[in-house]
Amino acid sequence: MKLKFFFLSIYISLSIFSFAQKKNSDYKFHSINNLSLLNGDNEVSAGLQTVNGFQKGNLFAGVGVGLDYYIHRSVPLFADVRYELGKNKNKFFAYADGGINFQWVQETYDRGPIFIWDGGFNGSGEFHNGIYTDVGLGYLVDMKKGGGLVLALGHSYKSLKQTVTYTDWRTQQPVTDLYRYNLNRIAVKVGWRL
Repeated sequence: MKLKFFFLSIYISLSIFSFAQKKNSDYKFHSINNLSLLNGDNEVSAGLQTVNGFQKGNLFAGVGVGLDYYIHRSVPLFADVRYELGKNKNKFFAYADGGINFQWVQETYDRGPIFIWDGGFNGSGEFHNGIYTDVGLGYLVDMKKGGGLVLALGHSYKSLKQTVTYTDWRTQQPVTDLYRYNLNRIAVKVGWRL
């Protein structure tokens, strides 16, 4: 419930600020929507992101949320900072993201110990939230009225923890294992800035 209220508050705040802008204001509201290709040691997967914030000069700061399908599905909520290099319409930029990675793993996902001889595994375990970071470089192809094509390449990291409880076949006692997922990926992003 708190998470829904938090997202609703961010959405309403950004909406109010975007309508309250003056045409000659130094601050410009932008919405950046990306489709990501995430390539790591274990698999290639996809992700979606939307970042909304304000730009003054060459500096952009905003808040983003995404959907990340790499290994275990999760929802990163993060702060985004970008610095555009140069004053041309088409320009390079550097970006950095950091925030919380909320778990959203499928209910039917099961992972138990390698050897379970008596069927003592009693559940899929519990996932715990982790952290999310993403840094990289990109290129903005500017279009009319501030919109543009966004291309970016970066390094992305997300973490999750999973606790799995099962009955040890030798002692018949409950055992809890902790699995830490520290996932490093190369992120290739294509998106649109409004």
